[in-house]
Amino acid sequence: MAMEKITYSALRKLCSPFKEEVNASFNLIYGKYSHLVYYVSFDILKSEEEAKDIVNETFLRMFERRRNFQSEQGLKYFLLVTAKNLSLDRYRKRKAEVAYSEEESEGHPEGRENLYLSQFKDILDEKEYRYVVLHLLYGFSFREIAKTDGLSTSQVSLKYRRGVEKLRSYYGG
Repeated sequence: MAMEKITYSALRKLCSPFKEEVNASFNLIYGKYSHLVYYVSFDILKSEEEAKDIVNETFLRMFERRRNFQSEQGLKYFLLVTAKNLSLDRYRKRKAEVAYSEEESEGHPEGRENLYLSQFKDILDEKEYRYVVLHLLYGFSFREIAKTDGLSTSQVSLKYRRGVEKLRSYYGG
């Protein structure tokens, strides 16, 4: 299932004087990227409620800066970095008082996919897991992931390949 590409025209409609165009453009962007923003946040915070808050805050910030976006890649990068930074800020603020529980992770709404992903977490280290999921599940390029994490493309690619090899080995090829 290919998602609709967000064109420059759709980005410009975020600034339209017509409410219908603004709403349609915002809904298109939200529909395409809200799950990704949620995943990035949930992966850091391990809390559905906090991840939902971060989704709202991220899209609010995107809307406030809507005039700045020239391409879908720029928009996607902004959403990813904003979600990551907001989540890390929130995590740091509550770090001393929060203990993660297994029930919280099992309550994630992804169903069967979450079962496989949780098995991947047992096999892979944190970075390998992150890169495998972002690349395979969400279609991020190694360059986009590297830019978000402040690494080189080859570093991300190497971690990804190691993760895939670990999964192949674990599952017998």
